[in-house]
Amino acid sequence: MNNLNLNEPQRQSLVGVAVIFFKNLRVAANIFISVILVQFGTEISFWGLGLKEVGFIIAGLFLIISYLQYRRFYFYVVDDKFIMEKGLLSRDRITIPFDRIQTVNLNQNIIQQVLGVMAVKVDTAGSTEKELEISALPKSYARELQNFLIEKKEETKQEKGELETETSEDERETNKTLDLSTKRPLVTLPIKDLLLVGLTENHLRTGLLVFAVINGYVWQFEEYLLKPFEPFLEEQANTFMASWLILLPIAVLAFLFISVLMSMIQSLLKYFNLEFFVDAKGVQLVSGLLKRAEYQIPNNKIQYLKWKSNPLRKLIGLRTLAVKQASPEDARGTKGVVRVPGCRDEQLEVVLDTFYPQALTGTYTHYLPNQLLRLQHTIYFGIIPSILITGLGWFGWIFSLGALLYLPISLFFIKKYFFSVSMLVSSEMLILKKGWVFPSRVALPLYKLQNVKLTQSIFQKQRNLASVTFYTAAGVEGFKHLPFEEAVELYDFLLYKIEVEDRGWM
Repeated sequence: MNNLNLNEPQRQSLVGVAVIFFKNLRVAANIFISVILVQFGTEISFWGLGLKEVGFIIAGLFLIISYLQYRRFYFYVVDDKFIMEKGLLSRDRITIPFDRIQTVNLNQNIIQQVLGVMAVKVDTAGSTEKELEISALPKSYARELQNFLIEKKEETKQEKGELETETSEDERETNKTLDLSTKRPLVTLPIKDLLLVGLTENHLRTGLLVFAVINGYVWQFEEYLLKPFEPFLEEQANTFMASWLILLPIAVLAFLFISVLMSMIQSLLKYFNLEFFVDAKGVQLVSGLLKRAEYQIPNNKIQYLKWKSNPLRKLIGLRTLAVKQASPEDARGTKGVVRVPGCRDEQLEVVLDTFYPQALTGTYTHYLPNQLLRLQHTIYFGIIPSILITGLGWFGWIFSLGALLYLPISLFFIKKYFFSVSMLVSSEMLILKKGWVFPSRVALPLYKLQNVKLTQSIFQKQRNLASVTFYTAAGVEGFKHLPFEEAVELYDFLLYKIEVEDRGWM
């Protein structure tokens, strides 16, 4: 039992002043750059003060503000509520009932690592953003507070009758955070695997994101950044236009190089020294270089597991595991998932065996989609694009050649995808498989199902087919184009399991 006493208002660690100051310093830097430098230039002078003096004055003011913010920040407990008060000119009082707490995670940015403190972040049900953050607590105290809040959440739910069975002391222990000092991680990312993860990221997405960020800053400070180069750009405009055939490949190569480089840097910052812990209590992920983050999901919150890969990761035997936890519908793409890159097949088997041992045994019924799925993909991704490419043949023979090559290649990939789609259902588990180039798998225990829906489109009715959709507290999965009789049989079976199941999905 956690003996942490929060009946009296508590403050953060005194070094929290430094943490708050560096947060405020980012705001000060933006003001300094966007207002002073851009508007007045480097030759600024206020009452005889130069640029350096103005910078020191602004930093001093923000240091005073940071200390006052530290003094005016409290957290405490009243009845079954966790309360935080903060604010200088106006006071904010954030009240979170224990039973509304969704997750309690720990984070450390580079400043917090140097100062030896951690941030505690509390997410609540019904919110897409973090509801509450305490920025600077000693490590041991932060872990105690994390355990305290998780304990209180379960106790409050039990008192309100939200837990179906009485929770024993041993069961409450399983809802605490994992003891990282005595556990060995199931998955780690040595430098070699970390580099492989970076090399196999989605480089196009990374490149477009970098381009958007740079473009935003350039246009925000356009007058200050571009004005000195306007004469040169005007002189070279005609040269650039005349040499676009040479410059375009160079620009593409530069874009690819920057995209890969940024993917590597992003992976290094996010997944450095990654450790993924698994046991009967739940899962815990610890990773990060400049910002060290700890994400924890208790076992009862885990709804289902999903893992996927891409061609490069598939080639080197790596998968990305997604642990789906119960979360509000509008937050399932953000705080509802813990992702673990760099998993290998034997590690995935350990995860499955830990949480869903029935997934590796038992008798399964095998379901396959109707040929309508293949026909639809052939039309949408094969024939229609080929017709469009052929229409571009008026602009050159290369497009006609492209159409001739595209159609057989697309039909080959569509065939491979179709034969990769299947579903396995036992008395305890549902497993979905799909994808050849980008394979993905879902392992969903039936007692986590909240609802199931049977649907039929006009085209499916003509062919006596139906689709089945599975609803959980962590998201929606589905299977299309089953023979109608099989779909109805599966639908009835799953509804029966939902009605008679006495294990709660939470």
